[in-house]
Amino acid sequence: MIRLVGTAREDPGLPSAFDALWRSGQIDRTDLVPLSYESIRLILREALPGPASNDMAYKLWECTAGNPLHLRELLYSIVEAGDVAYAEHAWVWTAPLRTDRRLTDLLVSDIGALSGPERDVVDLVAMAESVSLSLLAPSATDDVLRDLVERGLIVIAEYQGDQKARIGHPLYAETLRSLLYPRRRRELFEVLPEPVPGRHSARELCRWVDWALECGIMPSVPTLLAAGAAYEAFSQPSLAAPLAALALQHQQLQVPERIVALLLSARANRDAGWSESAEADLASLLALETDGQVLAESVKVAVARIKADLRLLHYADFDGGLEALATVAKQLEPGGVGATELAVEQLSRLGFGGRHAEVLTAYGPQLAAADIPANLILVAPYIYALAQSGRAEEALELAEISVKLVGPEHAEFPLLRASLMAARFWAAVWAGRPDLAVTLPDYVEDGIQRHLSALYQTGAGYICLFFGAWEQAVAELRGGLSRMGLSAPTGLEAMAWAGLAQGHAMRGERQEAIHACQQFVLLAPAMDRSVEVDSRYRILVTKLAVGDGELPQLTEDYTAWARSNGLSHGVLVGLHLQIVLAQPGQRAPLISALADAASAVQGQLPPAMMAHAQALSDGDPGAVNAAVAALSQLGIWLPVSAKGLDLTRRQQEIAALVAAGLSNKSIGQKLGISVRTVDTHLSHIFARAGVNTRAELTGVLTATV
Repeated sequence: MIRLVGTAREDPGLPSAFDALWRSGQIDRTDLVPLSYESIRLILREALPGPASNDMAYKLWECTAGNPLHLRELLYSIVEAGDVAYAEHAWVWTAPLRTDRRLTDLLVSDIGALSGPERDVVDLVAMAESVSLSLLAPSATDDVLRDLVERGLIVIAEYQGDQKARIGHPLYAETLRSLLYPRRRRELFEVLPEPVPGRHSARELCRWVDWALECGIMPSVPTLLAAGAAYEAFSQPSLAAPLAALALQHQQLQVPERIVALLLSARANRDAGWSESAEADLASLLALETDGQVLAESVKVAVARIKADLRLLHYADFDGGLEALATVAKQLEPGGVGATELAVEQLSRLGFGGRHAEVLTAYGPQLAAADIPANLILVAPYIYALAQSGRAEEALELAEISVKLVGPEHAEFPLLRASLMAARFWAAVWAGRPDLAVTLPDYVEDGIQRHLSALYQTGAGYICLFFGAWEQAVAELRGGLSRMGLSAPTGLEAMAWAGLAQGHAMRGERQEAIHACQQFVLLAPAMDRSVEVDSRYRILVTKLAVGDGELPQLTEDYTAWARSNGLSHGVLVGLHLQIVLAQPGQRAPLISALADAASAVQGQLPPAMMAHAQALSDGDPGAVNAAVAALSQLGIWLPVSAKGLDLTRRQQEIAALVAAGLSNKSIGQKLGISVRTVDTHLSHIFARAGVNTRAELTGVLTATV
């Protein structure tokens, strides 16, 4: 059957002949609704030869408001312009939004027929980001505004009690701006007063500063600094740093403003990965003190934090980071707010370095020392330490409470909520509650706390690992790594590689898994050791899948390392893996040790691992199968043995899900394929394994696990 598909835009609509056919029921009509962010992610997965970063998907969604036609044309445009690059692991959009002839021709039809007053409104709003209705020209009557709203060219919304018009979506704004010549831009600029920080949104402020610079007008120092701080808050340090530099070169710059500008520049350069520039900023700050300028205690604390970040993250110098904090703390009043804040910073960074026992010991006394907002940054390291010591359920309860405590008083810690959310995520995982790791607790969004796209995409990859969606896990983790590669070091790179290693291994991609393990080893010295116990475990599981001959000794070493560091969770999973690897006659003493370890760990993992270990020791295939399925429900996936079966990657993926007890329908939903396709793959797997039932296949696959 041949199916003819045609498209028509809402304006002018269907030709009369087609409209008549539709109304008579002879043809079908489907109205395309705006695409969701998730839909755009799926489209990119099909359109590009490899995974895309979440940033790219979000930017496309934001720029097009989900309009399918605009999405298609924008994607074609940025690919043709070379603005989409493969950043080692995934595709990323590397350039700012800009229009070309293709996009202009597409969108000009929407704006070409506008009347004079209508064009005045959209031009001004496009240049300014948003404009108060009271500032629009008298010709912007209700009829003019209504027509523009109905066309989707502008949106009217309230901001702090003021009705404001903003452009329908960024693609229209960029197109309109590209059509305006310099004189027209300057004429429009003169219409609006300089925005006031606090009364105008941060986006308006940033847009006004960019517009002023385009017109050759230098904004005031306070406005430059406010816009720079806004860009830094938007996690756009590469845009914040130039504004700080302009402020430092400003003829009207005062000494107090110089201090603020240098701090902003140092933070932006640190976050952009420009460590030498950040160090130069800090040196300039300290030079002011040498010249007789008194630096406030809060400035010295900020300098110490930035120095510590540079040593810890940029140079992988953990001891140097602690020393940077301690050196400045000695210069401050003992017991004062500044010294106490730096003591909190030192303790929180011990968790980053994997010194969890010290965090557990010092947490209570440090909180009792002073009631200050900085205390909340201690909670995430304490949650990690608590959970890995075997008290994951207590850690999860604390995390649920703490996420809701982040407020305006924590503005100087913009990554606080993200760190607490990450700690909650891992506490849920170690408690055997991957279902809770997927959900987010309720909290009030304040626009102060930042979201790290690389961290969120890496977290999405781990969620896919927990639920056995290996293909998607690999794509998400590659996307997360691509973003990490374009920004300053975070210490999370090794964790992402550990997850990627397991994802490749579970898909039967042996060489890729081995490469990911090698990358983990290279990056391990600089890793954030908050979750080292998990990352190292995943590397061991990967080595089990690829058949590493040194695995038994590596697993013993891992268990001994976890025990020596008081990491009861690591002792539990390490002993369980030792039992998986042991010969049948060697399992009894290990099971006794596992029982002792299980008694020291909260959550659902201990009984599930004990059941699996006992089933292996008893040699009961049915019990082993049930235990493997139970572990997978808790996010623990052991690689199945497909040696000698000559399975494709897809077949190995399906075989692992069968071993975990999933139905054909559930497997199809997880992998995004039809049940019929699953049936076909499964029949081939049965034939190669020489079995006739799912139970028999599971027995073959889990014989060694």
